[in-house]
Amino acid sequence: MNFSKLSQSFKMSIKSILGNKGRSALTMLGIIIGVASVIILTGIGNGATSSITDSLSSLGTKMITVSMSRGGWGGSTRTISLSDMQKFLEENGELVEAMSPAISGSVLLKHGSENTTAMLSAYDSSYTDIKDSNVETGRFISEYDVKNRAYVCIVGSYIVKEYFSGISPIGQTIKLNGTQFKIVGTYKELGDSSENSSDNAVTIPYTTAMRFLKNKNITSFYFNATSEEVVDTAVSELKAYITKKLGTDSGFNVASVAEMLDTINEIMGTLTAMLAGIAAISLIVGGIGIMNIMTVSVSERIREIGIRKAIGARTTDILLQFLTESAILSSMGGVVGIIIGIALGKFVCSFINIQFAAQFKMIFVAFTFSLFIGIFFGIAPAKKAAKLHPIDALRSE
Repeated sequence: MNFSKLSQSFKMSIKSILGNKGRSALTMLGIIIGVASVIILTGIGNGATSSITDSLSSLGTKMITVSMSRGGWGGSTRTISLSDMQKFLEENGELVEAMSPAISGSVLLKHGSENTTAMLSAYDSSYTDIKDSNVETGRFISEYDVKNRAYVCIVGSYIVKEYFSGISPIGQTIKLNGTQFKIVGTYKELGDSSENSSDNAVTIPYTTAMRFLKNKNITSFYFNATSEEVVDTAVSELKAYITKKLGTDSGFNVASVAEMLDTINEIMGTLTAMLAGIAAISLIVGGIGIMNIMTVSVSERIREIGIRKAIGARTTDILLQFLTESAILSSMGGVVGIIIGIALGKFVCSFINIQFAAQFKMIFVAFTFSLFIGIFFGIAPAKKAAKLHPIDALRSE
């Protein structure tokens, strides 16, 4: 195949496409929708995965969580005690270097005549050895607060903005479920400082929470491994230790942040691939559209084909012309689909507050697949055109 014939086929295809702009646009529509859908769904999926993994990674890859059952989940009604967890910490200093109990829930927060429901968390002073406390002003819970069950708290940026606008909240008081607490610190903004975000949060000492919430059972513990290399060993030893204490291997869960990251990446990767596969179906529909339009185009241009064959055009020349036309239509649709997909994906992500993450590899695959679809579905009408006998073609009206 020489370059001059390819160039001639390209020019004739462009002329035919521009001569039927409306039909060409409708032919490309299926490809455009298919490519755009693949890019939008994979970009949002990758962005959501990145957002989740970034949040987990901020906890630290050495962090290990222990979650006990509440009311018999997993077939066990027993729970591990704080002293048991402290004993594990003391006996396994080569594996873990810090431990903090954790209590969570929700409370009615009131300041003056205004109130809101806020997320409550409660930790030990050693929590800062496991994870960054994100305290912006003031301080975090101290060992003194824990020992004395002090009624002190750290509040999120939403509470600061909503109730202490223009004044420092440090030293001010709020009421949690009717009990007065003194603010000793404020958190950095983590979300968008709205009522439904992670910034509407309060942290108090876990000892205070046990008395305040009338809950003697702690169901969550955070550990920090001495290094990333011993995380898996620490998880295994914790599981064995708790199993021995409870007399069962059910009713609790021990997991590292690294393990959770792997699981989430695997799940989100599978989900994103599945969504991309569903979106790719519309590319096949677009290919069928190309085949239909090209078949119509062949029927309309029978005399043109007959004249070309009569003046010396070979079967391969006619085949090349129609294949080139279908390839141009699908590639143009692919390019437009990429532009629309990226633009629309970024627009959607701006509303759901995640980063749009369209990968070049996926864009390339979507474009290549659209080109393949166009050529594949263009073969049948191209062959039909190439096989026309010049005499029969010239006789048609």
